[in-house]
Amino acid sequence: MYTKTTTEPRYTTPPQALSPSHSHSISVVIPTYKRSDILPHLLSAFEEQTYRNFDLVFVVKPSGDGTEALLKDSAPQLKIKTVIQTSGHIVDAYFQGVKHTTGDIVVFLDDDALPAPDWLQETVKLFQTKQAQAVTGDSYPVLLKAAGRQIIREEETPSVLSHYEFAFFGHPLRGLEDYKNCIANSGLVYERGNNAYWRRRGVTKALLRGPSMAVSGDVLRSIDLRGEWILGCAWEMVLGWQLWKRGLKMVYNPNVKVYHIVHGRTSSRDYLTPRTDLLWAVEAELLFYRLYRNEPQLSLISKFVSDLFRVVHSLKYMHSNLPYNLRKIQGIIVGNIIGAKWVIYKVVGSHYSPLMDLSKFRRQ
Repeated sequence: MYTKTTTEPRYTTPPQALSPSHSHSISVVIPTYKRSDILPHLLSAFEEQTYRNFDLVFVVKPSGDGTEALLKDSAPQLKIKTVIQTSGHIVDAYFQGVKHTTGDIVVFLDDDALPAPDWLQETVKLFQTKQAQAVTGDSYPVLLKAAGRQIIREEETPSVLSHYEFAFFGHPLRGLEDYKNCIANSGLVYERGNNAYWRRRGVTKALLRGPSMAVSGDVLRSIDLRGEWILGCAWEMVLGWQLWKRGLKMVYNPNVKVYHIVHGRTSSRDYLTPRTDLLWAVEAELLFYRLYRNEPQLSLISKFVSDLFRVVHSLKYMHSNLPYNLRKIQGIIVGNIIGAKWVIYKVVGSHYSPLMDLSKFRRQ
């Protein structure tokens, strides 16, 4: 729960670069759409980076807001490549950007997340000292004010997962039990506490999630997740699962931090509406079916039990928020229909893209 705010002043001069070797090259991929008001703040944050061996790949979905000109006229000391996205959605944009990277490390960053000055330095440090192939970090919610960034203070929410939750909603996949976040055998995603809880506890194992994620460049360039999402719900978990199945080490460190601007829009390039809320709920259900037949620990029985209890829970509290709980139930039902259709097509060897059905939920 949010309580009060504090203000962090902007840097007036760029901090001095740190002395350790900058031998690791980094490519930062940033999909952007209608963010010309925020991009100057983002570019300024990159001018302040203590680690200098990086380049930026902006994947621009044209909107007529002047983003392309802004990037062209940006600070000359920043190495920027602009890639124009003419089709597809947010996950497509990320992996279109990956195709234009050359860095030893590739970092995904939301276009409304402002990296701390030592963001890249702390990221590289983890690759060097923790032998990690993927890194995720902390995210502070902020408001942009004339005096600087106003951090929205968060209360700690510790993990409340117990054998009760596991019995009704699924057990973590074996091997992910001690991760900060994990996938259950029902296809649900468990978060063991919020960022405020984990930023006091240091480095830990974690699947990728959040507004910034870094992966070994050679590994990421061998993966392509384009063509199966609209809003991109849980796509990071699929990426993290693929890295985990390869035996690669992923870590979370609160020192790798960004300031995520609170403004009412999402990186999925749409405003939050009841219709997009429903699409998000449907895509959430499809995580199980995206991994089914490739992850032997997934259980149809666990998914059925989990779905049943979530429907019962929504019915029980229907009176408290009718539209929200109706969308939850709709998402479970429709997601399972699309998912079952997807699995059947795979079994018979026919091609089917969930986008055919997901597109029906797009905001008109």
